[in-house]
Amino acid sequence: MNQFNKNYLKRFKNKGKEGLLFLLLIVGVFVACQGALEEGNPFGPSTSTVRIIPSTVNVAKAGNLTFTTLGGTTPFSWNISTTGIGNIVADTGVFTALAIAGTATVTVTDAVGDTATASVTVLPNNLVIVPGSSTLSVAGDEVFTATLTGPSGLAQASIANDATSSTFTIPTLAVAAGVVTVTFTLPNGTQGDQTLTVTITDSENGDVGTAKLTILNDGS
Repeated sequence: MNQFNKNYLKRFKNKGKEGLLFLLLIVGVFVACQGALEEGNPFGPSTSTVRIIPSTVNVAKAGNLTFTTLGGTTPFSWNISTTGIGNIVADTGVFTALAIAGTATVTVTDAVGDTATASVTVLPNNLVIVPGSSTLSVAGDEVFTATLTGPSGLAQASIANDATSSTFTIPTLAVAAGVVTVTFTLPNGTQGDQTLTVTITDSENGDVGTAKLTILNDGS
């Protein structure tokens, strides 16, 4: 009888240990899963939230740049919002700029679905404008000609007074391809001489150039 009681007590203690171990195992699994879920991965731990380096960058036309990641879980997949300005290799993050200026968003996605974005700007080339500057004392027209590089031969133009508080009336523009005609009057003596900036932009590839127009006052 004593032997039976001893065996029963031993089995009870063993079951108690097994139950405690099972409970500890359940708690451990729960904690691990909770941590993994907080990291964005229900099946395993993620190293951290993914980031892109650099987060903002300028690249010359035909230039190359390799984006890299900080944190996240490999492998990574890359894409770009606007393929017109450049291409990115999906599995390496290597960006190659094309011949069109502009800005696009680069996105990386890691193995567990975490994402990050960066901004890349392809810079325009400088357009050559003739004349680069002009000073006039008689009202009339001045013609600026830009050497466009886009095959369409289309351009946009704008003009702005360097003195933003001036009351002088901004001249009008007429644009025909890369030829911009500025029609202006003379400022009066109170307004004084006026210096304006003419900006011409290639409509196709975004290349841009500027020229200066100085209009002398009429002394009145």
